This record gives sequence, structure tokens and C-alpha cells, in this order.
Amino acid sequence: MKMWKMVLVALIGLWAFGANAATMGVMVKNPWIREAPPSAMALGGFMVLQNMTDKEVALVGASSPDFSSVMLHRTIMDGGMSKMVHQKMIVVPAKGEVTFQPGGYHLMLMNPKHAIKAGDKIDITLMFRDGSTLPATFEVRRGTAGGMPMGGGMKMDGAM
Repeated sequence: MKMWKMVLVALIGLWAFGANAATMGVMVKNPWIREAPPSAMALGGFMVLQNMTDKEVALVGASSPDFSSVMLHRTIMDGGMSKMVHQKMIVVPAKGEVTFQPGGYHLMLMNPKHAIKAGDKIDITLMFRDGSTLPATFEVRRGTAGGMPMGGGMKMDGAM
């Protein structure tokens, strides 16, 4: 009877943890946000999203209590101009990873709810196609970290 109770407790625990079960093999490495002037309406979020599972996973969204919205974007070159393109999803291949970096894939963090400065820790929840979520804490850092500066020469596009 004791073994039956332990199995039941384990099953209840797995059920309660179910929202994150599919992402147990997905890991966020080096999450950071580029510091911007206090008046900035958008900041960039960067990381490496690593998939250690045997199936591809698709990131379809993100949210943060510190921003009014979080969007998935990719910067591409089009006719000599940098262009940010909204992404409906970003697929991470099985046993692979996708790097979110300046000049490439990134989280576009819109309308900060308070001043965001270097050293701050920002909670962001990543959302996947299968309904699972993965919380991550991003550190705000100064500078461009080797990437393109935000601003001039950049245009936004809603296409994927």
C-alpha cells in the first residue's frame, strides 16, 4: 500500500508540473537585455535557446510583467537596410539550438512599465507551441555587446 501512495504522489506531482513538462529538455543560456535610455519604448532580449530533446520545439511567444508586450523578431538585411521582421514562431531543432543575438533573432520588449537599468533582473516567460512555458531571468547589460546599435537605419515589418 505504501508503494501505491508514493506512485500516486509522483503522478500528482507530474500532473501539477504538466505545463512545463515538455520544456524540461529546453534550456535558456546566457539570457540578457540590452540597456537602453530611460525614454526607450523598446528593448532587445537575447539568449541561446537549447533543445536537448529528440523533437523540435517551437517558441510562439513570451511575456513579462515588466513590459506591456513581448514579441518575437528577427533582424534581416534588405536592400542594404536592417529590417526587423515579426516572427510567428521560432523553431528550435531536435538536439539543436537557436541563438538570439543583436542583428538576428531577438525578443522585442515593448513599453517598459518602469525604468530598466544595467544590473536589473527581468523575468520573462517563454511560451511554446505545445502550450508549455519556460520561465527565465534576464540580466540587463550595458552596451551593444558586439551587435548592431538599435535605432537609425532600422525599419519594422509585420511579415514573417
